[in-house]
Amino acid sequence: METFSGPLGSHRNYIHHVAIDNYYEYKMLCGLNDENGKDKTPDKYKEFRYFLNTIESFNNILEYLYFEHEDEIPQSMLKDYKKAVWDKYPELEKLANLANAYKHCVRESRGNKNPDLPWAKDLQKPQLHIGAKVSSEKGVQVSFDYQFPWPIQEHEQVLENAFAFWLAYIQHDGCDLKNV
Repeated sequence: METFSGPLGSHRNYIHHVAIDNYYEYKMLCGLNDENGKDKTPDKYKEFRYFLNTIESFNNILEYLYFEHEDEIPQSMLKDYKKAVWDKYPELEKLANLANAYKHCVRESRGNKNPDLPWAKDLQKPQLHIGAKVSSEKGVQVSFDYQFPWPIQEHEQVLENAFAFWLAYIQHDGCDLKNV
């Protein structure tokens, strides 16, 4: 009766109706923007927002799975379960690290700022270019150019790997994530 439990009623429903749909909507937006030449900062910000929704939803799947099958999973704590999954499937650990870095303004450890972990602001590198031209006829001309470089290829690859993993999981159920 998984079908009637709604999009949050099981980890499989969550994958089908939330995570994968977020991925497809992100990719569709990027494709439409590319097709229509929409590459201005507001367009890139919107793509980025869809990207964040997508990586967060893929990263949440393990929690849905764990709590859905808690009594069948050998690890008694979620963090231990995630660690076991990440050891076996490093692409999911990369996703978790990226999602957590974007999610937290400042990363911390035991209540203190941790400069060894990436902070959200460090992942994005907005650029402000200031130019000045000095001429005897026109005087000083100043120009400003703001750029939001998106997408970041390395982050896109993490997303693609996570998508491929969860798509294979949902289509073939080839891995046993309950017994890692």
